[in-house]
Amino acid sequence: MKNFLKVSIFIIFGFCFFIFNPTNLLAKPLNPSKNLSQEYIYHRVKRGETLEVIARRYGVSVSEIRKWNRLKGDRLRVGQKLIVGVKEEKKEREIKKEEAVYHIVKKGETLDKIAKKYRISVNELKELNNLKSNRVYVGQKLIVKKEEEKIEAEKIKSEKISGKEKIKYIYHRVKRGETLEVIARRYGVSVSEIRKWNRLKGDRLRVGQKLIVGVKEEKEKKEEVKKEPVAVSDIEKVFLELERKHEIILSNPQATKTDWLKLLSEYRRLYLLYPSSYVAPKAILKTANIYFHIYKNFSDSEALNKAIERYNFLIKNHPKSFEVEEAYYRLIQIYREVIKDKEKEKSLRAEFKAKYPKSTYLSKLEEKVEAKELKKTEKKEKEIKTKGPVIESAKEKIAISDIIPKKVLEVHPVTGEDYSRVIINVSDNFEYQANILKGDKDRPPRIYVDIYPAILDSKISKEIEIKDALLTGVRVAQFDERTVRVVLDLNSLTSYKIFKLREPYQLVLDLIGKGKIQKSYTKEAPKKGEYINLARQFGLGIKRVVIDPGHGGEDPGAIGPSGLKEKDVTLVLAKILAQKLRTRLGIEVILTREEDKFIPLIQRPAIANSKKADLFISIHTNASPDSKGCGIETYYLNFTTDPEAMRVAALENAASDKSLSDLQDLIKAILVNTKLSESRMLAEKVQEELVKGVNKYYSDIMDRGVKYAPFLVLVGTRMPAILVEAGFISNPIEEKRLKDQQYLEMVAEGIAKGIEIYIQSLKFSQTYYDKKS
Repeated sequence: MKNFLKVSIFIIFGFCFFIFNPTNLLAKPLNPSKNLSQEYIYHRVKRGETLEVIARRYGVSVSEIRKWNRLKGDRLRVGQKLIVGVKEEKKEREIKKEEAVYHIVKKGETLDKIAKKYRISVNELKELNNLKSNRVYVGQKLIVKKEEEKIEAEKIKSEKISGKEKIKYIYHRVKRGETLEVIARRYGVSVSEIRKWNRLKGDRLRVGQKLIVGVKEEKEKKEEVKKEPVAVSDIEKVFLELERKHEIILSNPQATKTDWLKLLSEYRRLYLLYPSSYVAPKAILKTANIYFHIYKNFSDSEALNKAIERYNFLIKNHPKSFEVEEAYYRLIQIYREVIKDKEKEKSLRAEFKAKYPKSTYLSKLEEKVEAKELKKTEKKEKEIKTKGPVIESAKEKIAISDIIPKKVLEVHPVTGEDYSRVIINVSDNFEYQANILKGDKDRPPRIYVDIYPAILDSKISKEIEIKDALLTGVRVAQFDERTVRVVLDLNSLTSYKIFKLREPYQLVLDLIGKGKIQKSYTKEAPKKGEYINLARQFGLGIKRVVIDPGHGGEDPGAIGPSGLKEKDVTLVLAKILAQKLRTRLGIEVILTREEDKFIPLIQRPAIANSKKADLFISIHTNASPDSKGCGIETYYLNFTTDPEAMRVAALENAASDKSLSDLQDLIKAILVNTKLSESRMLAEKVQEELVKGVNKYYSDIMDRGVKYAPFLVLVGTRMPAILVEAGFISNPIEEKRLKDQQYLEMVAEGIAKGIEIYIQSLKFSQTYYDKKS
C-alpha cells in the first residue's frame, strides 16, 4: 500500500511539473488579454555577459528584460535562458526601424564624424537617439535619418536617373579654347562626372554648349571633403603664406628690388625642397613672373634672361602641369613684345599649339594680335600727321633708361695680417674697371676700382681706417657723374682676385700680401716625384680652426617637420665641437657666429682667411623632399655633375639668392685653389670617424660618403675647408635625434676625432719627409 501511494504521488508530481513548467511560468505574458500562444525570443547567457550588454544587443531596455523574466536583481548565471523579446513586438519594432535610416558605429568613429557624414548636426543626432553625452561604442546602432528624408533622397535619385530636372543643377557655357579638363578643374569635379551628367561619348565640345557641371548638394559635399587635406598639408600652408606676401609687395608701390628678390628666394627654396610636389611648378612659375616684373620695373636686362630661363625650365621639367600653358603664353609675349624675335615667337607658338590645341591662352594670344594690329594702324595715321617726332622721343627715352646710375650701398672690408676681402654692395647691375698702382719708398701699393654707371649712397663713410692689417685704409668718392671710385691702401701686395656676384649685386676683391710666416720657411724643396704639400714640407702644425655654424638670424636654414630650425642645431653643435677641440688638442678655435646672427655667405670664408685659420669647418644639416632621406655626408669645394650634390649646394647657397650658374665668375678662384687635395683628405677622415662614432649607438645611420660641390661658403678659402651635413632635419627620426644633446655630443666627438687623425697624418708625413731628405 505504501509503495502504491509513493508511486501515485511521484506520478502526480511529475504531471504537475510537466504542466506547470518554470519556463512557461516565466514566459507568462504580463498582459492577460494577449494570446498565450505568442512566440518569444530567447537568449542563453554566456560568460561575462551582463543585462546591459544583452539589452543593447537586442535593442531593448534592461527594465523590459527584468519584467519579462521577473528578475529582482542584475545577477545572471552562465547558461540561464532569458526572454529578450516577443516576436509580435519585434515585428512592430521592425516597422518602426523601417521608418528610419540607421548607422552602425565603426572603430575610430565619433559623433562629429557621423554627423558630418550624414550632413546633420551633433545635437540632432543626440535627439534622435536620446543620447546624453558624446560617447559612442563600436557596434552601436544610431538613427541618422527619418523615413521622410529617405523617401526624398530616393525621389531625388530616381529623378536624376529619369532625367527630370527638378534638382538644381550648376551649368556652364563653353567658351573658346576650353576643354573638359579645364572645366572639370574649375568646378572641382572629374571629367567622367561631367560626361555622365551630360551623356557625352567623347571630349569634343562646341562654343556656347550648355553643360551640367554639378548638383548644388553634391558640390557642397565635395567642398567639405576638399577642405580637410588643405588644412593638413604643410607645403600648401607655406605656399599660401608666400602668396599672401606676394600680394602685399605687389600692392606696395614703394617695394624695392631687394624685397622682390627676397620673396623670389623663398619661392625658389620651396621648389628646391619639394621638387616632386604639386606646388613646385607653381613656385617655379612665380619665380619667373617675379624676374619679369623686376625687368619691367627696374630695367634689369639680366632679370629678363632669368625669367626666360625659368619659363623654359618649367616647360622642360614639368610638362604635365597646368602652369606650363601660362609659361608658354608669357614666353611668346616676351619674344613678340620685348625681344621682338619673330622666328622664335612663331616656333614657340607652333609648339604651344601642337601640345595644347585647346588652351585658353591661345585665344588670348589671338586677341592680343588683333589688338596690336589695330594699334599699329592708329599709330601709322598719327605718324603721317606728326611726321615722325614720336619715334625720336621713344628712342631718347630708351637711351635715358639705359644710363640710369646705380647706387653703391656699402663697402665692407674683412681684413687680416696678410689677407683682406673687400665686399662692395651695389643696388643693381653695373660694370667695373680695376687698376693697380705699384708702391715705392714713399707710398705703399694701391688698388682702385671704378664702378659705373653709379652714384654714391650718402650713408657710406668716405674713409675707413684700419690698423695692424694688410689693408690700411679704404677711400670712397664720386669720381664723376657716372663713376664711383674705391681706393684700397695696402701695406704690401703679392696677388689679388676680383669677381662679380649677382642678386644682390656685389663686387668682391680678395687681396693677398706678404706674411711674417714666410720667414720661417727654410727647408729645401723636395725632389721630383716626391711632392708633399707646403704644410707638410715645412711641418706646420694646426694651431687655429674656424668653425662656421650654418645660417643664422633672418636665414633659418632648413626646417624640420616639428619646426626645428637648422640655424639652432648648427650653433649648438659648433659650440660643443669648439669645446672638444680646445680641451683635446689645445688649439685656438674661432666661431664665425656665437649667437643667432645673420652673416652673408661671402663673408664667412673671409673671416677664416683674415684670422689665418689652418682649417675651416662649416656645419649644416641636410634636407630632402623625401621625408625618408637620411644619413651623414661631408663635402669639399669643386664643381660637379652629380644632381644630388648640386641640389644640396643649391639649397645651402639659397641664402645668398644666387643660382649655381652665378658661380661661373668664381671658376678661376676654385680651380687655382691648391687646397683641394687637403680638403678631400680632411673630409674623408671626418666622414669616416663621424659615421663610425655614431654607428656604435645608432646602427641605422647611413654613410652617404664624401662628395664635392660648388658651395659659396667654401669659395676663396686659403686653408683645407669642408662642409659637414650632420643629418637630415627633414627626416622625423633624424630631426628627433638632432634635438637630443647626447646625440649632438656624439656627432661633435666624431668630427673632432676626424680632425685629430688628420693632424696626426700631417705629423707622420713630416717625419716621413725628414727621413727621405
